[in-house]
Amino acid sequence: MAPARKSNRASVSSRTHVVLVPGFAGFDALGQMEYYVGVTPHFGEWKKAGGRERQAVVLHYFDNFPTASVATRSKRLRSYLAKRLARGEFLPGDKIALVGHSTGGLDIRRLLWDLAADHEADAKARYAVDGTQGSPFAVAPLEILKMVDRVVFLSVPQFGTNIADWVRVHAPGRYAVIADLRASIATSQVPVLDRLQDWLTRSIAGAVDLDLCDALQDALSEAEPPLNDDALRKLLAQEAASELALWLRHICSDFSAIDDLSAEPGGDAESPAHFSDADRAREMAIWKQHRVFTKSYASLGARPFDFDPEHDAPQWELLNPSSWPETTPPTSAKAGTDIVYRTCYRACAGGPFEYPDVNMTTPTVLADENGEERTLAVWDNDGIVNTASMLWPNLDTTTLVNADHMDMVGHFRRVRCPDPDSGREYDAYDLLKSGSGFDANTFAKVWDEVFDFCVG
Repeated sequence: MAPARKSNRASVSSRTHVVLVPGFAGFDALGQMEYYVGVTPHFGEWKKAGGRERQAVVLHYFDNFPTASVATRSKRLRSYLAKRLARGEFLPGDKIALVGHSTGGLDIRRLLWDLAADHEADAKARYAVDGTQGSPFAVAPLEILKMVDRVVFLSVPQFGTNIADWVRVHAPGRYAVIADLRASIATSQVPVLDRLQDWLTRSIAGAVDLDLCDALQDALSEAEPPLNDDALRKLLAQEAASELALWLRHICSDFSAIDDLSAEPGGDAESPAHFSDADRAREMAIWKQHRVFTKSYASLGARPFDFDPEHDAPQWELLNPSSWPETTPPTSAKAGTDIVYRTCYRACAGGPFEYPDVNMTTPTVLADENGEERTLAVWDNDGIVNTASMLWPNLDTTTLVNADHMDMVGHFRRVRCPDPDSGREYDAYDLLKSGSGFDANTFAKVWDEVFDFCVG
């Protein structure tokens, strides 16, 4: 989509505010673990490499509810933006660029949809800020909508994803894991950590050196009070424990996002992933009317299993051992993966997702970052989201990246924590070892493009 360039919006002193919106189960930071890890230092390098225009770009991190419905998450995002307008952090003439990873992209779509609907329903509508409806603290929907200039979609399930349907079906297992983790925070962390590690060892045959285990261990270790008298470290441990406990409590109390992310036809029509063709046309009309530019990135993971590219992959059924990940016929790509990636990939491959009825009724061919043409099978995914679901609204202009879902936000390698007293060993992890080949150079290239697009 290429609407006309916005005019009379920015002054010489205007700034561009880049707001990073996390995805499913997302957060700005959980203790010292960041969702968009490594983006801040790269942003600094990008600014140094540019001219005066880049010095007026400001980076913001938005902390959302982890698993609430898209409608709820979008309201929280709206409140976040409204407060910054009311408090003068965003000024007249400034522009906002919203960058959404995964579910975060759906949050952005719903935000823009609701802003337009609220304005059309009542031109005098206002959002209360800091507990008051009175001017100048109440913000009009159109004030926010006019400032949004750019939207970047990173690996967004625009039509849902199979793994959401799989998780919905196997809810009891999800409840058990979350309950055990909550218990570990409410009581002594170390014994539960030992039990968790023992459970992982027993349950995952042949699994070694899993970064997901390291991430869990670091989260629990960081929340464990130190044995010495370091007052700051004790307070940080209490803070990390409370953040982790609150995060798990949110997940237990509201897991509605899984319905909003499902690929099953006839799901929640309020979720942008389930919008009709008419609703999507209306969305694009809203973006065009308010001159919002969009850019999409689709991540394509390595294929660890030997599925037929011209047919749907069979679903993974727990009662059918022949469909389990470790019994599914492998490809040579399996050697570079771990069981976490293979499990997620297998759950995402089979399910109700189909090529959307938006110029994707046949396998789509796109060029990746190396210029190599890739034909997308309906079951191709990045370990979390079906790749063909990521192509809307930019379709054949979508940038295809050989990456897994968490590579895109910086979790493609282990990064040691620089603070030896933090309780953590690592700040970043290769959460999905997919063997995608995604590296620091690719990360820099993707985020250079994102920042360049955000400033136009």
